[in-house]
Amino acid sequence: MSPPLGSQHSPEQSKKLSSPLQINGFKQLNGHVAIEPYKMNGFVPEDSNNRLNELLNSVVEKTDSPTILLTRKIEEHESNGHVDNVNAEVNGHHQQNGVDEEENLNEDLAKDKSIARLESLLIATKQELQLRDEEVSRLSRIRTDVESEVLDLTASLFQEAHNMVQDANKARAQAEKALKESQMKVEVLQAEVAALKTLVITSTPSKPNPHLHPQLQQSDSTPSSSSSGMNLFTRKHRRSPSHFNLKYGRENSPPDSPVKEQRGGSPAHTGYAQLQQEDLATKDEIEFDPVVHKEFLQWKESPSLDRTNAFLSRIYREDIDLCLNFSNVDLGSRVYEAVQSGTVFIEAATEKSKSTFPKKCALLDAQRICNYRLRLSEEEQWHPISQMCRNRITAVCDFLNYLRYIERGLVKSSAHDMYCELVRLRKEIVLARLGLPISKD
Repeated sequence: MSPPLGSQHSPEQSKKLSSPLQINGFKQLNGHVAIEPYKMNGFVPEDSNNRLNELLNSVVEKTDSPTILLTRKIEEHESNGHVDNVNAEVNGHHQQNGVDEEENLNEDLAKDKSIARLESLLIATKQELQLRDEEVSRLSRIRTDVESEVLDLTASLFQEAHNMVQDANKARAQAEKALKESQMKVEVLQAEVAALKTLVITSTPSKPNPHLHPQLQQSDSTPSSSSSGMNLFTRKHRRSPSHFNLKYGRENSPPDSPVKEQRGGSPAHTGYAQLQQEDLATKDEIEFDPVVHKEFLQWKESPSLDRTNAFLSRIYREDIDLCLNFSNVDLGSRVYEAVQSGTVFIEAATEKSKSTFPKKCALLDAQRICNYRLRLSEEEQWHPISQMCRNRITAVCDFLNYLRYIERGLVKSSAHDMYCELVRLRKEIVLARLGLPISKD
């Protein structure tokens, strides 16, 4: 039942009902009252709103006080629970739509989070792949560089090994050559020592050695008419140990000159031999150049074959260099070096080979009768040389050998006798250079 019109209301309710503009959900249009439709997300409860509007309009038409009638109708309607149902329905729709929207929002957020997580994972994967590609590229470059270095190192190792083997072979060949030369030098020295010992032993007071005591031969300097031919072949002056067939200390040393062996039958050679004997017999009266003699005495204090010495420098400049100056410059320079080192080999031609010997001297580079041949090492070929070239080479070799004997202390003579012998050997060099026959060895 609707409450009577005179029913009592609370002040707040009376205030609400006194003004139609403050009634929730209603509005007054042209003297009519209408319920403002409820809307929620586009949903309008049409049945409830239409019924309320019809009731309100019928009440307004039959009464003089629309506001009071409207209030009563609303109260009646509320008492019947129609408004509650409408509000409940509207609230239900609101709640349902809110739940759906929240679920949709949650789903969208979850999807966005999943997409963002996948995108970040994709970016991280791409970056990781890029880093791996860079690492692979770097490792590939390193492998290429290492392979190149290994190839270079292998090639250099093989080259170094080849060079080492080649150097070892060269060193072995040089060592073998030096060994052979040393053995030859030892043999030479042994032969020279044996010869010197023989000369010393054979000289006794009862039978002195004429080679060590040339003054004993002065009594025989005037030959008789019956023995003049024999005296030409007798040694009338002192000979150094280097001249008793000990040149280079080899058994195959060049023999004496055939010309010298035939000197006895020629008056010219006889006069030359007599002049030589007279010069040597009066060697004590020979005047020496004081400058050269002083240089010799200084050299004798510390003998050596160093060409920087004043005495040896003079000998080379005045005698040896001129004597070994041949027309064939190339071969002559090689002969010059071989004479210094003592590696000259000279052989005489045999009777059978003389007819086949070349008629051109290799050193003079001219047509000459060649009775000798020369080579500078065991590996070289032989070169035909003339008598003059042979004498020039042997004269220089004799002089250098005597200097070596003095250097080694094998000559026990006085300084004066040594100098006289050196002067005689220098004279032999000059005679050989001029083409004159040298003394008999």
